Amino acid sequence: MSAYLATARRLNHLAAVVRGRAHHPQRYMIETLAGAIEDAAIAIQSYPVDEPGQLPQPAVDALREAAELLTQNDFMTPAVIVGYATAPVTGETPTMQPLNAVSMQLAREDADLRARRIALIEHGHLNSRDDEVLNAALTGLIALHRKHERLAAAVAVDNNRPCNRGKAPADLATL
Repeated sequence: MSAYLATARRLNHLAAVVRGRAHHPQRYMIETLAGAIEDAAIAIQSYPVDEPGQLPQPAVDALREAAELLTQNDFMTPAVIVGYATAPVTGETPTMQPLNAVSMQLAREDADLRARRIALIEHGHLNSRDDEVLNAALTGLIALHRKHERLAAAVAVDNNRPCNRGKAPADLATL
């Protein structure tokens, strides 16, 4: 399967996951988001590209709309998920940066989330030809990034406590 077809497939599955898992008080917003993602998939299959590794401009426009919707509204779906869908073409898989937690417990949670993300990617679930496996991988990545966002907020509060200010991040290697 070419990188462009793989990206279109991932985008179509992401649109289905969004329809089934995203939350918003106004249902039409979920449909708008899923529609923008589907528009990108259609554009990838319909428009030629000037150079390999680039997305057609109509796909870029649709993905920009989807990213704006995800960042301006709380769909309980992190905007970073779009990057996993476009990775076969762009060659850029989103990352999950360490949070540099001072607390050992929060550092463990951070390491666990990052390890689970790596396992999902390295086991090739995003490249699976099985539709259910691909949907589960996208759903799992959404959940992991959502948890990581919430953990980042908790780490920011914990690291800013007077007793933790100036401390070095917890070192899990010393365990």
